Amino acid sequence: MGAYRFQFRPVLSVVSVFALAILIALGFWQVRRLEWKQGLIAQVETRVNADPIPFAEAMRRAEAGENMEYTPVTISGRIDRDRVARVFGTYDGEPGVYVFSPIAGPSGEDVFVNEGFAPQTETGAVADLPDDEETTVTGLFRYAEQPTPPASWFQPEGKSAGGLWFVRDPAMFAAETGADAAPYYIDRFAVDGRDWPKGGTTRLDFNNRHLEYALTWFGLAATLIGVWIAFSLKK
Repeated sequence: MGAYRFQFRPVLSVVSVFALAILIALGFWQVRRLEWKQGLIAQVETRVNADPIPFAEAMRRAEAGENMEYTPVTISGRIDRDRVARVFGTYDGEPGVYVFSPIAGPSGEDVFVNEGFAPQTETGAVADLPDDEETTVTGLFRYAEQPTPPASWFQPEGKSAGGLWFVRDPAMFAAETGADAAPYYIDRFAVDGRDWPKGGTTRLDFNNRHLEYALTWFGLAATLIGVWIAFSLKK
């Protein structure tokens, strides 16, 4: 059986080093994403069970740079359901709409309240929502939705022919009627005695496969090293 000897292949080595650097960088990027996601999950689990604070305080802290996402908040005022915005979405695999209604904010601007999900078969329940003279809304503080690539490449903009929005952006909702809105909204908790729209539908389970992705990139890096060695050996 013949012995093998190492033969340096310049082109192969340069390409392999370049590809190896990319694979390792991607692996460590996923490790950092894993740490970030674990921190986010722990933060949200702690935050959503806290006592609600006034929406005005949450907005002030958000504008000062503090991350207030998923903080329980409360606001009182009159909900204007003459200017409801309906956002297309799904819940438990069923298509329908999320109902966004404005309420007067601390500085007079609109604060939109996501009152929850209504399936397509229950559109009448949305139309029959009463105008509340004065009510207190409690829910989770949320930032305006800003899709990023690659999702934004396939995200429709504006409204559909049927009048449904595709992005949860309070500024867009308010601008349609010439009003101003805070760049935040409230995901309302479930309201006793109301079937639709169904509140308390905020998604709090976050996909966390970053460890799997990291191991995949590191595994590809190890495979590349093995291939480089195999092609560099000669009898």
